[in-house]
Amino acid sequence: MVRSAPMSTEQELRNLKQRYSAQLLRLPGVCGVGIEKDDSGKLALTVHLNAIDPNAGEGVPAILEGHKVKRVRSGPFKRF
Repeated sequence: MVRSAPMSTEQELRNLKQRYSAQLLRLPGVCGVGIEKDDSGKLALTVHLNAIDPNAGEGVPAILEGHKVKRVRSGPFKRF
């Protein structure tokens, strides 16, 4: 029997984001950290990566404290 990971609550992910955002944003090519739905509709910590940097995302873990980390190539973002 294959078990899927338990669904993360929004509050768990908010706490995870608070603990790890600064560390993740220091990694090359990381342009943002948020909470979004994954492909299955479950909430996940989402790391936005610079779409034009082929090395973006190196060092970003697939799982943090048992929670799945979703990677999205979407940046770079510009400040207004």
